[in-house]
Amino acid sequence: MTVPDFELDLLRAECERLRLIQAIGREFASSLDFDELLPTVFNRVLNAVHAQGGSLWITEGEVLRCRLALGASSQKLVGKEVPVGEGFVGDVARKQRSTIVADAMQDPRFQERVDRSSTMITTTVLAAPMLAEGESIGAIQVLNKYGDDIFDDNDRELLEGLAAAAAIALRNARLHAAEKRARDLATLLEISREITSTLDLDRILRSVVNLAVRAFPFEQGAVGMVAKGRVDLRAMTGKEAVPADDPAVRRLAERCEWALGRGATSYVADVTAPATDDARAFAGAFAETMAADELRSGLYLPLMDEEGTLGILAFESTTPDFAGETQQELAAILANQTTVALRNAELYNQVPLADMLGALASKKKRWMALPKRRRQVIVGVAAIVIAAATLIRWPYRVSGELPTFRAASYADVRPLVSGLVERVMVTEGASVQRGEPVLQLRATDLQAQRDLAQADLVAAERAAAAADARGDAGTAHIQRAIADARRGSLRVLDGELAAATVRSPVDGIVLSPRPENLLGVQLQAGDRALVVGRVDSLELDFDVSGTDVDRVHVGQTVRLRVDALPQRTFEGRVIFLAPEPADSGGSGAFPVRAMVANPDGVLRAGMQAHAKVLTASASSVYRVFRAPMRWLRILWWRIVS
Repeated sequence: MTVPDFELDLLRAECERLRLIQAIGREFASSLDFDELLPTVFNRVLNAVHAQGGSLWITEGEVLRCRLALGASSQKLVGKEVPVGEGFVGDVARKQRSTIVADAMQDPRFQERVDRSSTMITTTVLAAPMLAEGESIGAIQVLNKYGDDIFDDNDRELLEGLAAAAAIALRNARLHAAEKRARDLATLLEISREITSTLDLDRILRSVVNLAVRAFPFEQGAVGMVAKGRVDLRAMTGKEAVPADDPAVRRLAERCEWALGRGATSYVADVTAPATDDARAFAGAFAETMAADELRSGLYLPLMDEEGTLGILAFESTTPDFAGETQQELAAILANQTTVALRNAELYNQVPLADMLGALASKKKRWMALPKRRRQVIVGVAAIVIAAATLIRWPYRVSGELPTFRAASYADVRPLVSGLVERVMVTEGASVQRGEPVLQLRATDLQAQRDLAQADLVAAERAAAAADARGDAGTAHIQRAIADARRGSLRVLDGELAAATVRSPVDGIVLSPRPENLLGVQLQAGDRALVVGRVDSLELDFDVSGTDVDRVHVGQTVRLRVDALPQRTFEGRVIFLAPEPADSGGSGAFPVRAMVANPDGVLRAGMQAHAKVLTASASSVYRVFRAPMRWLRILWWRIVS
């Protein structure tokens, strides 16, 4: 059958369209930078449909905002916002693909042509939504096809395919940007915790410049404090101390003073090609010093609050435009955090002691005004309370987290002979005694061998009897020897047939899941058929917080209760304490294992338990002040170290 030429042309055109969509889709997927991807998508779509202009709209909340436009009639749209569902572009972004195709072909705006009979030129418009998994990413609109043609069905299908590929790429880029944003904020939070964990001014300054590199890349960072109208650089990246006599340090201080005089954040993207008035003023003053230090760009952020200016934070790089919009936002947040930390440290160093001393003197005066007898009673009661709180001691209980029971030991049930499982006599979780049958095997081969051995024994005994009757003593002796050998073989085979009944080697419970599934399974001698766990003693696994692990030791008593028996207390002994925490995620929980006696079998693996370890005795004072004293010691170490 011959295919008409017009159908072949249609097939070739469709294949070419799909190939083009696939190739451009791969190009879209080559980048996860949203801002970099937008012009790539826009330009490739315009070129693919041979459009003279158009606009690209991105969904931002409940509105569409025009991010890119080309053509005299479209340039004015850049930055314009349209609520989703209103206007031409809004309708396009809201509708599903099947609906928009039908509506578009009925819309007279798609049918306009170039009017050659007059000087008035009309515009042809084609638009498609960018949808990814039901989510509206935006819409793309193209204008005026080259060659005085109008957009046809092939252009519409091509635009829809490209819009679908672009939607997936832009959605992935947006998700990647959101994930990166979350990582950046987490890094800032970590830096904030570090710089607010101390009131040491110099340590705060060093932490800021050395930790900021985690948030964005730069080669040289510094923070300076304002002193008598000048900038005193107090910390620089990678330096324990700032060398004041270094020419590079003096040049950096001059640049910081210039930026501080502006009273606002200054960003010089490229000192060799300044693009703004501030950048040109900076380049005119410091182009030579920047070149001497082999630097191309810089970001300078004054540290100011409502009380005044504290200093300046500076970041400089050997590459141009090192700080994009996101990096500048992160730097601004870091500058605000630094300002707060510096102000707190400054206030801490200025707190007077006069009020505290005055309050102590007033309390002493009121105390001495009390009657002597009353003061003696108060002192005696206080002494008794203090003595009781410090001298009376009892075991300190450390809570166990996530306690779980499991069998202390396991035993494998293995058949001694091969055979087909004919009967399963236990169920999962069933209690079994040692020697109790659990499986029955069908040993057909053994039974056949046993029957043959029985027949051979009978034949040998008959042959011996016949020889005796004939008076042939030699033959009779030989046949009796053969009969004895056959009798021994028969005993062995009887023992093997008895082994076809598989028995439990220990007392315990059946731990294998669904043992009934073994029915009809061929087992070989030595195969593991079931697992039986001993339950006369159980192991209890639980975690102990890192703040209490120093009190837990092997051999200490563990007391526990289970939800099934809340009225009964069980005891065990710690038999193992892990040297490392359970995971590296920062939880600080150390695994502990205890052996718990279970002679009556009421405890079962998987029961919900509540456990406490009885550690060394401690007083009431220790219990009350242990946590705050630990916190104060760590805080003091952070301040003085």
